[in-house]
Amino acid sequence: MGKIKYDFYTNPNAKSENSKSEYHIRVCGQQTISTKGIIELIHNASTLTPADINAVIFAFQEEIANQLAKGNIVKLEGLCSFNISLKSVNGTCTGNENGKGIELKSVNINPEKEFTEMVKDLVAKNGMEKVMARHSVSVSDEKVDAILTNYFSTNKAITRPKLQDICSTTRYMAMRQIKRLTESGKLVNIGFENHPLYMPTPGSFGTKEKGTND
Repeated sequence: MGKIKYDFYTNPNAKSENSKSEYHIRVCGQQTISTKGIIELIHNASTLTPADINAVIFAFQEEIANQLAKGNIVKLEGLCSFNISLKSVNGTCTGNENGKGIELKSVNINPEKEFTEMVKDLVAKNGMEKVMARHSVSVSDEKVDAILTNYFSTNKAITRPKLQDICSTTRYMAMRQIKRLTESGKLVNIGFENHPLYMPTPGSFGTKEKGTND
């Protein structure tokens, strides 16, 4: 089992009188394990076939949804409990809404104490490993521009995760830098809204300006 990788990040309100800590701790390098991945892991650790496991997961999902749609609370002992919250369709509750004026607000999931303790014990067993120099130094705008100038000397485009990586910064700070650079006209999104890909505009980060010949 791999150790949990973590680092310290500066709190946005670290200078506030009510702030008790200058930093907070985050897990780094997280991977998303899909349903398919979970099924494969359970299959490898048991005699159940992937088809059987998938069928059980689907049946669980469908029946939990059915019970929640009836307003019931679903409790999976040792794991978690589900319940729903409601809201007014118009956004403001007057107390006079009928059934058609009320809709689902959210599905709430609350872990059971036993499950939290199980995860806590496994975390302690696996151990922790600090990721070095990810948060510590706040990278200046000038430094980011210099890093990107070097990057674009051999690359045509960049993604947010790549900018985050080469600048050794956080996701939040990488997004702030991209916002700064797109608003200033130095970067332009040539990808999709949900899958952006950024290129330097002509004349930015060492690229040639429009109309410039070799």
